[in-house]
Amino acid sequence: MRWLLSVVGAIALLLLLPDAGWAFGPATHAFLGHRLLDSLHLLPDVVASLLRAYPQSFLYGSLAADISLAKKYVPAGRHCHFWHVGEEIFEAADNDRLRAVALGYLSHLAADTIAHNFYIPRQLMLTSSTRALGHSYWEHRLDMQLGESYTALAREVVMDYDHTEADALFDRVLSGTIFSFETNRRIFRGMIRFQDNERWQAVFDRVLQYSRWELPQPDMEAYLSRAFDLVVDYLVRRRDSIAARLDPTGDFNLQLAKKVRRLAIREGALRRPELLRELADDFFPLPSFGLNYWERSATTLAPPAG
Repeated sequence: MRWLLSVVGAIALLLLLPDAGWAFGPATHAFLGHRLLDSLHLLPDVVASLLRAYPQSFLYGSLAADISLAKKYVPAGRHCHFWHVGEEIFEAADNDRLRAVALGYLSHLAADTIAHNFYIPRQLMLTSSTRALGHSYWEHRLDMQLGESYTALAREVVMDYDHTEADALFDRVLSGTIFSFETNRRIFRGMIRFQDNERWQAVFDRVLQYSRWELPQPDMEAYLSRAFDLVVDYLVRRRDSIAARLDPTGDFNLQLAKKVRRLAIREGALRRPELLRELADDFFPLPSFGLNYWERSATTLAPPAG
């Protein structure tokens, strides 16, 4: 009964707070962070040394960028996924451990530029759902296809290490939402723990079995490779990087996807499903950035050892 109440509570949270869904889920961010830690040769020496010294702090930052719920209920310009807010966290970090946390946070934003501007908008255009539930479905879909090992890694990083100092940094810099930071933190930790719940995973596995929507392995790897490339590019070039020119919130493209879908349906797209695919290809094609960090990395889809 307790696990059922948890499921109902999580669904209610998604319905009440449209931005409670994440762009890439925690398992995906854990995957990207883990593979980056295996590919430190791609980074400048000063950055590589920092992440090598504090890998768990880096991973925590890459997950805890989603620690604020009801993100839209903040003063203008203070959304926690704006680039200048992420850079403020880095500037406020007063030791190397916290700087590793901040670089993880910024890496999360870089990855979200792919999720929010390309991956999620394309799926929302192609599939029938509300924006909130569709967003959450595709986020969890990618997490589940990566495998339970990365969900477990996210839980381990968040729950098994002391991140008091990092949380204090976030509390100082991030603006309050309708929840206090401590409430946000408790909900965030609960959601991370919940997603590693075997019963929840079994429920979502059943959903995937009966879903009429697909995420082919080549498509999954294509989005992951672009996200990885932009994460590395940001850590190498920061404000001159490709990701720095993109909006991590993806608000424009997320809204555009649903608007174009509605217009296409009025024009008969339900009778001509190829029309939606053509529009998705036009509006949200798989981007090509000319970066080759993925190919030069140790990145595979294998689960973490241990």
